[in-house]
Amino acid sequence: MAECKPLEGNCRRNLQVSDMKKWQKAIIEIVAVAVIIAVVLKLVEFWTGVNPLDNLTKRGEALDDISEVAAVLTQEMEAGKEGQVVLFVKSIPEEELVNINYILSNLNGSVDSFQLHTKLFGVQRIDFQIVRSDNSYVIDAYKNGTAIPDTRPEAQKLYKIVKKIIDKNIGNQRMTEYQKELVLHDYLVENCTYSFGDKSNDNEYRAYGALIEGRAVCNGYAEAMALLLSCAGVENRYVVGTVHSGSRSAMAEENTQPVDSEKKENHAWNQVKLNGTWYHLDATWDDPVGETDVLSHAYFNMSDELMARDHVWNHEKYETCPDMNWNYFKRSQSYFERSSELDDYVTRRVRVRPYGTMECAFSQFEITNTTLQGLSTIPGLRSVYYSTVGDFSFSVLTLYIK
Repeated sequence: MAECKPLEGNCRRNLQVSDMKKWQKAIIEIVAVAVIIAVVLKLVEFWTGVNPLDNLTKRGEALDDISEVAAVLTQEMEAGKEGQVVLFVKSIPEEELVNINYILSNLNGSVDSFQLHTKLFGVQRIDFQIVRSDNSYVIDAYKNGTAIPDTRPEAQKLYKIVKKIIDKNIGNQRMTEYQKELVLHDYLVENCTYSFGDKSNDNEYRAYGALIEGRAVCNGYAEAMALLLSCAGVENRYVVGTVHSGSRSAMAEENTQPVDSEKKENHAWNQVKLNGTWYHLDATWDDPVGETDVLSHAYFNMSDELMARDHVWNHEKYETCPDMNWNYFKRSQSYFERSSELDDYVTRRVRVRPYGTMECAFSQFEITNTTLQGLSTIPGLRSVYYSTVGDFSFSVLTLYIK
């Protein structure tokens, strides 16, 4: 049998050196591969603006609905964020991104611009640039006493008018949330004129236009309402959706003609929380257009069911408004379910003040032109003009008494 002998010292050292060189070579190869991969990733990022590893790690968090994008951006703006916000999305058309400012709450800020990166592995990176709004500075100043920078003169003007409105209409009075909502709603409707939109004046789409210039579109009304309520301590939400085109003018008459539900217009309004329950509030549609300049409460604290007659919104995105307990007409005891009750109410009202205007709401019975014209026979009335808003389930009647 052959005898095994241990290696001599030189042989052992040569083997160790050989093993070390193999390890060094392996490490060099691994480093080289890593460098090549890093260079490739950097080249891809340079060419596309996206690091593929980011897409892999962010794939599970990628958003696939524009409302989700709007919700994240709104949350960032509510936290006072300004500057770049990076989001990863899946299958969201660019045309929806272009209109992002309309579907997110603009109370605290807006998207100034966004940059699309090349889609990789089904995921696309988008760099949004968001800016704080004047409203954000006003709310921060009103609630926390934070000074508004001199670089935001419009925010400073807006703060002064908001403080003036709240001081004058609420002040140190012990008012309920409902009372605050009512007085601020009435102020806005009485001091702002509805505009059909001047593209050369962005202020008409902001609270600034409604409160400073006294002229705004629906966005401006809703934003101003949200700003006033927020500073007054009433919880609220800014709502965006659509309305049936022409339905407002149709409902200002008898509403006998069906509205074309295929034609819709963008619209904005509010939701307000009272005693733990949410309600819809549309100050824009409470400011009559083309009619006698009369303050209305036709859309003051409506339920989902009634609001959905002519307003369309994403119910999952906003709060549920289940009832009419804090509706204006129910709280003011001017809501009726019998025609005789309505007649008695008008008769009593005319005896007290046989002039001016009055509002009331009714349901469970149909009121016709003949019935309304019959109101003119009530003693003390010389002439009555009227308008109705709504349908058989809930209608608002406004009488113009002379």
